[in-house]
Amino acid sequence: MSSGKKQGEILCFDLAYTLFADEENLSCLHFLLNDKKELMHDNQLNRVSDFVRTKNIQLVISILRDKLPEGIIDKSNIIVELSQDSKLFKIED
Repeated sequence: MSSGKKQGEILCFDLAYTLFADEENLSCLHFLLNDKKELMHDNQLNRVSDFVRTKNIQLVISILRDKLPEGIIDKSNIIVELSQDSKLFKIED
């Protein structure tokens, strides 16, 4: 397991590469998929959220709702919300 600091560094590297590719006119996706971000501090998550909104980058993070800082959730940005009653794969016995 890595620390929240290391997870933040990994995410920043991914974001920096996207910006670098744009400056160099390199083809790249503006879509990042990350995991284990519940280790990051609320301040880091808030800053990343603000940053990607201004840079045309879509960031997908799988994280439990109770691990998110207050005010970061914007209902218009939620595509899929899972729970014990609403699961992605509905496998019946």
